Formats: sequence, structure tokens, C-alpha cells
Amino acid sequence: MESRIDVEEGAFSTEEYADVKRCLQTLLSIRAGSQPLDRNLGISFDEIVGYPMDVARNMLSLEIIEKVDRYEPRVEVDSIEFEYSTDGLLCPRIYFIKAREG
Repeated sequence: MESRIDVEEGAFSTEEYADVKRCLQTLLSIRAGSQPLDRNLGISFDEIVGYPMDVARNMLSLEIIEKVDRYEPRVEVDSIEFEYSTDGLLCPRIYFIKAREG
């Protein structure tokens, strides 16, 4: 999965923006089960492969929303758009907003 991450830049200081973006890139590029101390960290790509494109898109969207909610509390998923490559890959573009405090 090659994702594009857009974070609401004006909501964070320059340093915090860079940290949030780096953390999101790390979270969304790790295969779930590959981290010995936290097997839930990352995305469960293997569970999504093989499903029809619409089903896979919904499964991936849910997985992204749940993992961001759990591991990166500074942001919320605002929306996810998908591009489809000619070789059948889903390429999500994920838009984040600063999480509401409370």
C-alpha cells in the first residue's frame, strides 16, 4: 500500500506537525503482527488481500480509522480517498484533522 498522508498543517507547531506526520507514516507502513512488543501495531494487509475491490476498500478504511484512533490520539481521520493502480493496488489518500480535546 502506498498511502499519501495529508495532515491539517496549520493546527500544529512545525515540530509537532513533523512528528505527527512521521508517526502516521510509520503506523500505516507497518504490517500488523510484525512488532514483537505490540502485535496490533500496524495494518493487517494480509486480511484484506483477495477481497473484491469495494470490500477491500471498506476493510482498509476501517482498519486505518481504528489504528489511528488507538495509536495517534493527536489526529482524527477526516476522509479517505482511493486511487486504483493498473495492477490492482489500492492507493489511499488519507486526510487528517487535529483531534478535538476533551
